[in-house]
Amino acid sequence: MINVLIVDDDQLVRKGLILAMPWDAFEMKVVGEAGNGEKALEFLSDNRVDLVITDLAMPVMSGIELIRIVREQYPDLPIAVLTLHQDFEYIQEALRLGAIDYIAKVQLEKEHFDKVLGRIRDRIQADRRKRLNDDVVSEFDKDAQFYREDERSTPWLNESNYECEQIGTTFVEARDESIKDKLHSFQWVHDDRNLQELLQQLKMMKLPVTRLMQLLYGVTVDWNRTFKNIVRTEMTTPVQFACWQEVVEWMADFRAKALVIAGGQYFRKEVSSSIMTAVKIVHDELQNPLFASDVSKRVNLSRSYFNQCFKEMVGYSFNEYLRKTRIDKARDYLTQTAKPIVWIAEHTGYADEKYFSRIFREQVGMLPSEYRKHQEEGRWMESRGDE
Repeated sequence: MINVLIVDDDQLVRKGLILAMPWDAFEMKVVGEAGNGEKALEFLSDNRVDLVITDLAMPVMSGIELIRIVREQYPDLPIAVLTLHQDFEYIQEALRLGAIDYIAKVQLEKEHFDKVLGRIRDRIQADRRKRLNDDVVSEFDKDAQFYREDERSTPWLNESNYECEQIGTTFVEARDESIKDKLHSFQWVHDDRNLQELLQQLKMMKLPVTRLMQLLYGVTVDWNRTFKNIVRTEMTTPVQFACWQEVVEWMADFRAKALVIAGGQYFRKEVSSSIMTAVKIVHDELQNPLFASDVSKRVNLSRSYFNQCFKEMVGYSFNEYLRKTRIDKARDYLTQTAKPIVWIAEHTGYADEKYFSRIFREQVGMLPSEYRKHQEEGRWMESRGDE
């Protein structure tokens, strides 16, 4: 049985997870709950826990700080992140610190429960198998075997790793950031040469397999976050890769699936790549002023052709998609956080709170404050019905 600790400052979220998720079906049991990181650490000191599911944005002690401390005190304890799908920077940091999975609160619908818990259970089991193997084979030898071309290859000794250690962590972090930027640009989806160069660079870096897995899992998180309104099928990452060749095959398969995004296969690769870049700009820079004329220049298309292709690929005009994405993000903030409306307006690209409220009411049918109250009442009634 996998003992689970749920950490979230919202009591309704904790109660909803405990009551709604099919824990027994995946040999899991919720043994405790905590409203912040400090309470979670107190519980961990006195109880056996096999999985922590934690929110990131919490008072007293954030989820990131909790993950950092748990990694030091309980290095083998699996942690899954529970948060808003927009908190991408925090998610990346959580994955870097060793979180095994990421769960978007806004996607916690009944039809996703089995998928979420099944994925987490598989990752825990894979991690346990990995730790058993560690008793026999060193991490260095396993990473060397992972990148080895075939059994006749001599054991790998990567001089670049030793150079990095001598230069220091600043160089290593800069190298990681560089490859991460290339992965998350998604240019390799449309440019075969870019993909080959990226794979070659990744292999030459010979990252520890755990770090490589975190990077590639982050790619799927970013893709699903960015293009969720355009494509129905989410990309997934295997629980683990057995060898480098599986990474190559996975990226090739990812690319093949990505090329059919919203009919994008009917456009020239350069055009499809430009529109995908524009969609990513919307999500990454949502809080900033964005205009079709400026974005079209940034993706090297004329404004008229950009507007035409954007509408055909995405299903909305650029301005419609920008407004929809901003309002969707505002709805999530209103539902999942206690941030004031003026803060939400600013972080969704509206400098004027009154203008934001007017646009929100036009799109949703009620003012932001009314929407938040309505959602809170709905969750309260739902929790009452489960009692």
